[in-house]
Amino acid sequence: MSGYLPTLLDDVSRLCRDSDKPVFEALSIQIDNVPKNKVEKTSSTCPTADACLESALAAIPPDHGLHASASVAAVRAPWHEATRGVPEFFAGGYAAAYLADETPPASDDPIRMGLLLQRAAIAYPGHAHDAEEFYFILSGEAHWRIDTQDFTAQPGDLIHHTPCAIHAMETTDSPLLALWVWRGELTGRFWYESAPNVNCPKK
Repeated sequence: MSGYLPTLLDDVSRLCRDSDKPVFEALSIQIDNVPKNKVEKTSSTCPTADACLESALAAIPPDHGLHASASVAAVRAPWHEATRGVPEFFAGGYAAAYLADETPPASDDPIRMGLLLQRAAIAYPGHAHDAEEFYFILSGEAHWRIDTQDFTAQPGDLIHHTPCAIHAMETTDSPLLALWVWRGELTGRFWYESAPNVNCPKK
């Protein structure tokens, strides 16, 4: 079975280049520098993926630039339930998968890339991290907040979080599936808005 990562990286880079947002266009250069021989993570599943990944994949618009490659990646991804190790702040309702990271082989300016799957009618509370973050919405809708800005995220949207920006997402009546990319301070802090002095672990 051939690897999914090179095709996915090419498609994400192309989507960035086609964007009218300079910050995404710049990100494409880093994505192009991810080694094509990067070892792909071993696939796994979890309760959230078992419950709603199939419906989330079916809802990706057929003309989405990541439809084919992200669908393959999501099926073969290493899904895990995620609370950032602090379930008292966020009791659950979403899964994450890391597809590429800074472990060798990696470029001199690496990225971290993965998938987010958030169940319907779930609020991901305000949080922030030192790394800069980019979201590519694949399916579903969510009420999104970045600092004082509020909007509704929909399939095809490209969203940018500057380092340390507070952001929160609340899904509507369907699950949210998105691809995300981190760059910059990949090993920096992650914290919840309600507890800014608590350092959360990676997962």
